[in-house]
Amino acid sequence: MPEFSIVTIVKGRRKQLANLLESIKASTILPYDIQVVCMDNLEGIETPDGLNVSIHLTKESHKLPLAAARNLGITATKTADIIFIDVDCIVSPTLFTSLMMSLQAENIIAAFPLYLPIVPNTGNYDELKNTAVPHPAREQIAVGQPVQHLQFWSLIFAIQKQTFEKIGGFDESFIGYGAEDTDFAMMFHKAGVEQIFVRDYVLHQYHDKHDPPLNYFDSIIENATRYKQKWNVLPMMRWLKAFEDLGLITIDQEDSITIRQKPTDDQIKNSISSNPY
Repeated sequence: MPEFSIVTIVKGRRKQLANLLESIKASTILPYDIQVVCMDNLEGIETPDGLNVSIHLTKESHKLPLAAARNLGITATKTADIIFIDVDCIVSPTLFTSLMMSLQAENIIAAFPLYLPIVPNTGNYDELKNTAVPHPAREQIAVGQPVQHLQFWSLIFAIQKQTFEKIGGFDESFIGYGAEDTDFAMMFHKAGVEQIFVRDYVLHQYHDKHDPPLNYFDSIIENATRYKQKWNVLPMMRWLKAFEDLGLITIDQEDSITIRQKPTDDQIKNSISSNPY
């Protein structure tokens, strides 16, 4: 099995990071290094005893865009094979083996999320897995064969560094929330890179979410406009249509977005979703 590196990005979420690192400690194979890109400060970051892996903490005190933070972390890795993990994840003990056994040049290997209703006090995957639920849409994705590129999601994926560099990394012109994953999918599809899922899992630790995400209204509009300029089609149409239904925007026949009004505080508060996914 080749050596591999792990990258994760953290802002706040110290307990989630601790749970992720605890779950990595229980993996059947361990990474050569873990790159933790910290988008606030290094306070409160603890590493579990007995995790005998080189852990590198990178502090970026300025507001580094998420895409740039991902690129920074992947560039800093010490091996040719990389697994990117969202800090909200708890990994199964077999996940890294499943990903690495399928990873080749010119492909991206992904796994499935299961959603927890809480932020647990432990990162023990086996203790938690029976309390998690699948995403009804993502669970239907085919395994072991190339799938549609727009099913990419950066929650958990493995990639070779040379493939990441060929794609061009994440586009750092996308600032804030929205569209950077879809743009990356378009980029790797254009580069001839295929995405394949393996039947293995991460547990996604709960956090408040909005549906539609009115709390990210400004950046979603900005990034949708940027994406339209780049690819000549609007992304995130479910969210944009929801914004339109609320009377916040209009989308004309050329897919140009006009802001009619910003969401109110009450609208943002009432958009919090009770779903774990």
